[in-house]
Amino acid sequence: MISSSSFSRRLVLCLCSAALVCLSFPNYFDKSLTPPTAVLGWVALIPLFLALRGATPKQGAFLGFAFGFFQFGGVLYWIAFLEEAKYLSGLAWLTLVTYLSLYSMAFGWIYCFLLERFRIAGLWFAPVVWVACEYFRGTRPWGGFNWAEIGYTQAPYPVILAFTALAGIYGLNFLMVWFNAAVAEYIGELRKKKKEGGGIVFWEKWVGLLTPTVPVLVVCAYGLYVIQTTPVKKVGKVALIQPSIDQSLKWDKTNEEATYHKFSRLITSAKNGHPDLVIWPETAAPSYLLWSPKALNRVTTIVRSSLATNLVGCLDAQKGKDNVVRYFNAAVQFTAQGRSNGIYHKRHLVPFGEFVPFQKYLTFLGPVVGDLGNFDFGSSYEKFQTRKFSYTPMICYEVIFPGDVRSAFQTQADCLVNISNDAWYGRTASAYQHVMMAVVRTAEERKPLLRAANTGISLATDPFGHILTFSRLFEETELTADVILSTGKPTLFSRWGNWLPLSCWGITFVFFIWGWSKPVEEPLLDLPPSKVESGQTP
Repeated sequence: MISSSSFSRRLVLCLCSAALVCLSFPNYFDKSLTPPTAVLGWVALIPLFLALRGATPKQGAFLGFAFGFFQFGGVLYWIAFLEEAKYLSGLAWLTLVTYLSLYSMAFGWIYCFLLERFRIAGLWFAPVVWVACEYFRGTRPWGGFNWAEIGYTQAPYPVILAFTALAGIYGLNFLMVWFNAAVAEYIGELRKKKKEGGGIVFWEKWVGLLTPTVPVLVVCAYGLYVIQTTPVKKVGKVALIQPSIDQSLKWDKTNEEATYHKFSRLITSAKNGHPDLVIWPETAAPSYLLWSPKALNRVTTIVRSSLATNLVGCLDAQKGKDNVVRYFNAAVQFTAQGRSNGIYHKRHLVPFGEFVPFQKYLTFLGPVVGDLGNFDFGSSYEKFQTRKFSYTPMICYEVIFPGDVRSAFQTQADCLVNISNDAWYGRTASAYQHVMMAVVRTAEERKPLLRAANTGISLATDPFGHILTFSRLFEETELTADVILSTGKPTLFSRWGNWLPLSCWGITFVFFIWGWSKPVEEPLLDLPPSKVESGQTP
């Protein structure tokens, strides 16, 4: 039985872990793409694993929930500031954070349950169970929101991101959790031996330190080797247009002409860089473009003046064979001559932002998202061609999902293009967190990322996640960058997909069933050695 004071200390440790995780991401205090605190991700979970050490499954569940609530609550603080949701923003934050904390609660319970039944060091179960729960959280149909996974904190470090080419973001999650758990195990054993009055020999100290450190150094060496030896080539140029249009004016019809004038001016400036592709942000054309002759004529005039292929974010509507009109968040490609020759409809929509799940039963939520959109789902990913390279477009939110991006690259496209409008989130850290997740996608697939956003952050990367150029929030600008392709083979993740989290899920399931059928061993009494040797009991 754990005393109340001991449990309080465990709870404080969980809150310390949550705070360290929050600081390792772009956060309320540090809004940047390269927060110096990103390195904290490698030690952020140590207090959590120390807190779970020796806890019962029930206590583990409570501690896991507490950690999850404060972790997700801190990282996702920006949801409470969504002006478009008005008075419901606080409720939305509380609901989502509580829901996400259930996965942390499940981790705490399963992890402590397995340790209780199998009596082995926590570092062997921790990364397996963690990745299984995170995969469950981030994958449809049961989850579908993978924000704040610990591996995303390492987006500023391409040398480390190279590891994701083997097993995706889940491989990096696995490594970081294992490192944290191994260090926690080392600290826990030192504390235990000190409490028992025993010492620890010199070689045990060094083995305990090298066990978690050497694999991380090997991963860094691997990343450096991959970046230096993988052949790359420049194949063209891209222009990224960031108009920084205020969200309150974006859909105002009286502002439409001013919007197109701004695009015309920025694209004229970008033309000096001789781009092969000009990328407009999400819903840059504030209308159902292909159905509005006036807007279409305005856009094609701008496109022809650019002398390049253009990708334009807009809305689209189509009538199906059942005579039902469906509405889409879309991107249309125009040739340099101003002719539309391809359209992509967004496939992974934002729940409660672009559609209402179970709308038949949640009719009271209709007005809340009415101004944001109520779209239909696209049916397929697309591959668009420019004069010198091809690309697959993805719109905003869907770029955060590794499985979706991998599916999009089954088209054999050269680049990933992401168009977005992060103006919804104001000057919070959300836009920085969002773009860091997009950068990880480029390292997983070893494909360059070309991203244009309404207010930022627009950027271009090389195939390894190095940021070549980027804009700032609420900056009106155009960026020109080289398009750099990797000429190496497809990555292991690109070929095999989520093999690691599926393996972790299977292993967790097998050990859970095995542990359920295994009798609980009585805990060893914490007695002084002299009492145990003499056979005395309390």
